[in-house]
Amino acid sequence: MRILSIVQIVPIAEKRAEILQILSSIKEPVQAIPDCLDCRICQEESDEGMIVYLEQWRTWEAFMRHLRSETYAKILEAIELSREMPSVTYFEVSSIKGMDLLNAVRGEKVRD
Repeated sequence: MRILSIVQIVPIAEKRAEILQILSSIKEPVQAIPDCLDCRICQEESDEGMIVYLEQWRTWEAFMRHLRSETYAKILEAIELSREMPSVTYFEVSSIKGMDLLNAVRGEKVRD
């Protein structure tokens, strides 16, 4: 089981740099937590483009501790700078497929 957290923020244009600074400041500390598998910041190139903050966690318990942490309070701070209602989604992932699935599907003959 893995936990996937996706936070989508549509920044107020003049707050974009501040949001990115907040998220960048917590990225390495979050990645240093033993049960954190990954932490990423993605952004669309335009000034009004969405910022997506992703985390993957090994256990639900570790993720719950993280949600209660001062570090997560900084994520909430960044969310408050969204121009519109941010999207915050948490997934419990019970099955994970990778390139093996893609290769299997792409290797099959496509029937018209």
